[in-house]
Amino acid sequence: MTGTVQYSFRRVEKKYFLTPQQYQQMCAGMAAYMQADQHARYTIGNLYYDTENYALIRTSLEKPVYKEKLRIRSYGVPGDRDKVFVELKKV
Repeated sequence: MTGTVQYSFRRVEKKYFLTPQQYQQMCAGMAAYMQADQHARYTIGNLYYDTENYALIRTSLEKPVYKEKLRIRSYGVPGDRDKVFVELKKV
């Protein structure tokens, strides 16, 4: 497939609820393969923006091939001079 450009793809997410015991077992099983980075002890905060009539979320719920989200993310509780990250997600 050399020279072929793929402009979109189908993203699949699966999310699961874990009991505290399942969470501990999962972390123990992954510990040998993972290393904490500089954000290991931070709370990640996300703030998603939408239009007045919620067009972005309504479009997202319809599961189109292409959708957009506008997000601001912080690591920890940001102070006046801390960095936050603005991301326009185009999926």
